[in-house]
Amino acid sequence: MEANMVEEKLIDRGIGKWLILSYLPVSLFSLRMTHATSKGGKTLLIPTPYAFKMTLIDACFRGFDENNAEIKARQVFDLIKGCEIRFSPPAGCIVQNTFIKIRQEERDAPKGFYVPTIAYREFCFYTDAELKVAIGINGLSGDAVSLIRRVGSHINCIGKRGSFWQYIKDSICKGNLPEGYTLPQPEERLLTGKFQWVQYLDDFGEVLCKAKDGFDRISTYGSGTVKLGEHRILVKTVIPYSFVQSSKHFTQYKKIV
Repeated sequence: MEANMVEEKLIDRGIGKWLILSYLPVSLFSLRMTHATSKGGKTLLIPTPYAFKMTLIDACFRGFDENNAEIKARQVFDLIKGCEIRFSPPAGCIVQNTFIKIRQEERDAPKGFYVPTIAYREFCFYTDAELKVAIGINGLSGDAVSLIRRVGSHINCIGKRGSFWQYIKDSICKGNLPEGYTLPQPEERLLTGKFQWVQYLDDFGEVLCKAKDGFDRISTYGSGTVKLGEHRILVKTVIPYSFVQSSKHFTQYKKIV
């Protein structure tokens, strides 16, 4: 069974049949944009496909014992690396703007010498909160879907360290997803008459999906690197949020369905 899982192929990134995982936020969410600086950390409003795929792989090391964790992680990587992932965010999102104290390596100082400074950070507080993550599974067997399901139930952190979530349930959706999910380019052209929020979300690139050493590239302990634009790509994505109001302390968004 394990050998067959690795050989399975998604059909058109799995679109047409979806595994939907639901989570509730336990703390504030933050995930800095790709091009954010260390001192100007603007956050994305939702997780990214790249971040969630990495989270699924990481969850294998909590869901299985030490003898099987890496084996399962490699299986999950092969199963999900090319799949489509979309998000249905909570009904409302309030982004808090704040400054925090950090320690940063001082310029022209001896290596390892850090000094205190401040940095801009943003944190998302969700209202009527339930995050749904849709994973394209068209073409995968029942055993493969069961493995992804099991790993998904062990996820408790999505995004920056400290962005905790609680798994609630999962379900299967056949056909098109209902309204309220993100739409990547070029599908955002299908939207008419509704203002939506656009952000660039990263995902596994085709180069990474085809690489024989793909897992070792994303592994902290593996060899190789992940290059932006090749192994990790940015996808223009429409998020079903519209702007409500803002001040110097916060920005509020509401979901459009």
